[in-house]
Amino acid sequence: NMQKVKNILLEIEYDGTNYFGWQIQKDKITIQEKIEEAIEKLFHKKVRLFYASRTDRGVHAKAQIANFFIETSLSLQNIFKALNSFLPQDIRIKKIKKVPLDFFAHRASSKIYRYLILNSQKPSVFWRHYSWYVRDSLDIEKMREIAKKLIGYKDFSIFAKEVKRYKNTYRDLKKIFIRRRGSFIYIDIEANGFLRGMARGIVYFLVEVGKRKISLKEAEAIIEKKNSYNKKLAPPSGLYLYKVKYEKG
Repeated sequence: NMQKVKNILLEIEYDGTNYFGWQIQKDKITIQEKIEEAIEKLFHKKVRLFYASRTDRGVHAKAQIANFFIETSLSLQNIFKALNSFLPQDIRIKKIKKVPLDFFAHRASSKIYRYLILNSQKPSVFWRHYSWYVRDSLDIEKMREIAKKLIGYKDFSIFAKEVKRYKNTYRDLKKIFIRRRGSFIYIDIEANGFLRGMARGIVYFLVEVGKRKISLKEAEAIIEKKNSYNKKLAPPSGLYLYKVKYEKG
């Protein structure tokens, strides 16, 4: 009964409301810690999780990707059931699969974040942790117009936080998709990588344009760094890590 090392990929869904973000921190409750504890409980050994995205406090995930290496003869189905039984209700393993030994979750080719805005006359008690309530009417066409100008390989430091930590603040923004469904506005942003707070910074900027607080002309000047911009971030409650993509092979 030879036990070979397996590289196991997890697709994880979580509600970030009650956590201090994904990444393990001293004396703070995090999602990564909960999953590593569940793995340790199952295999009786400490395991290091590799992961695609370090989501901030209060941010959610529809499909975070993580992987870990383990010597085991347990079936994937049993690992899947056991981990979910050890995890709290607000963290779920959605999928599990065996991947090649050279796969690492952080080597993603791109990530998609979805942002959810509740745009209505009245706020909702039930959506307060899962969206950003914006009362003002928003001009979606203007938002789409300026979103086009954000596409491409650009310096996104004007929309991010803690930018000093990065040697390179350029990222390749591939797509921004904005649509309205009933009282909700969805903003999907795909990039090869995100600076800390970048997705929320972009959303806040788009909403300012949608409220007509920043004209299209001013907005373009801000993107081209000709105008100064006092950046703010949209709240974490509306942000979801939606999808992580990898090069085939």
